[in-house]
Amino acid sequence: MKATQSKKIGRLIILFALLLSKQAFTQTLATLNQPGIALNPSDAFNFMNNSVGFYGLGWYREIENTPPIGYLSGYSGLKFFTAGSPRMVLNEPGNLGIGTSNPISRLNIVGGDESITLGDHSSALNPRGIYFPGFRDILPNYFGASIEAVPEWACCNFPGSGYPGIKNIGLNFNVHGNYGIADDKITALSITSNGNIGIGTPNPKDKLSVNGNIRAKEIKVEAGNWPDYVFYKEYDLLSLPELRTYIKVNGHLPEMPSAGKVEQEGIELGEMNKKLLKKVEELTLYLLAKDHELKAQNQKINSLEKGQQELKDMLKQLLQK
Repeated sequence: MKATQSKKIGRLIILFALLLSKQAFTQTLATLNQPGIALNPSDAFNFMNNSVGFYGLGWYREIENTPPIGYLSGYSGLKFFTAGSPRMVLNEPGNLGIGTSNPISRLNIVGGDESITLGDHSSALNPRGIYFPGFRDILPNYFGASIEAVPEWACCNFPGSGYPGIKNIGLNFNVHGNYGIADDKITALSITSNGNIGIGTPNPKDKLSVNGNIRAKEIKVEAGNWPDYVFYKEYDLLSLPELRTYIKVNGHLPEMPSAGKVEQEGIELGEMNKKLLKKVEELTLYLLAKDHELKAQNQKINSLEKGQQELKDMLKQLLQK
């Protein structure tokens, strides 16, 4: 008898608690096109001729006889919490912040060593990149643009995965053009893992490799050991006969690359400018030496001509006696 009375009392307590909770918090299950769970179901705005709550969770139909669309609405913004702290904020102007409660742009990500991670990095079999739609959603790999991660060589393993890991990763910046040509991907710019940049070439061997023409207002090349030493007294300048012999044997000036080598390897602008200046300075020395010789010869000629004239005058005087 006592047990039966205890059960009845317990049921009454539970029922009373439910009644109190119903008075303390009202949850309104709205019909379609009406605010759902909200502070005040009548506190709503009109969107596409539908009632949407300023603060609430609900659903509505944008077009008659179509499935309903769910919504989450907060007039002054939305915050998403984990472990008692806001992790993502959508403020009133529509800026989305991750790691910040005051986003200053449409997407503002703050904090962490890796702010954005794309793809499944537990496997190296399918490297991921960033893709800009364009028309890629119509014909993938035909149009649009993409930034893709490029595995350069593999080693090691991901712990416990059995898949090879990627040691070095580069980046390719691709464009997809030429309407109607299948898979016409053009790698416009490449950045290797060691920092080399290639424009028009996918495998740059230097800090900047360009396969094509370059137009610039000015190019500054830093070069050391400028060849002013050519004018020092101790500089060993080849004689003209020695220079003539070298050119006859090799077909080019000393220290200058041959035409075949330039065709295969190109030239280094800084080094070539130094060599060209050196040759100009050597040529200046040859010209100065020749000028000195020419002046000496002119003096001798003038002296000979003067002596010859004196002899003529003396001979003329003798003939007149």
